[in-house]
Amino acid sequence: MEGVIPRILKTPILAMYHDDKRQNLVLEVELPDVESEDITILMHENSFYIKAFSKTVEYLGSFFLDGPVDPEKAIAVNDKGMLTITVPYKEGFTCARYVPIE
Repeated sequence: MEGVIPRILKTPILAMYHDDKRQNLVLEVELPDVESEDITILMHENSFYIKAFSKTVEYLGSFFLDGPVDPEKAIAVNDKGMLTITVPYKEGFTCARYVPIE
C-alpha cells in the first residue's frame, strides 16, 4: 500500500436558504475538486445525507432541513465544486415569522 494517499475526512460547508417566493429550499454545498459521479445524495422529507470524494478528501454529512420538502422533485447541479440542490417545500414556507432583534 505504499504510495497510497489516505483521504482526509471532512464535513462539507453548507448554505441553506429559501428562494424569493419561499417555494423552494436551496442548498449550496462546497465540494472542491469533486466530480458529479463521485457524489451520493439521499434526501428525505426533513433531512439529507451526502457522501462525496476527491483524490485527497472524503466529504460526509447528514443535515436537517428547515421544513418538509418533496424529495422526489429535488434537482442537483454540480458546477466546478459547488453543488446546488433545489427542492420544493411541501406546503411552502408559511409557518415562519421574522423575529425582531432587540
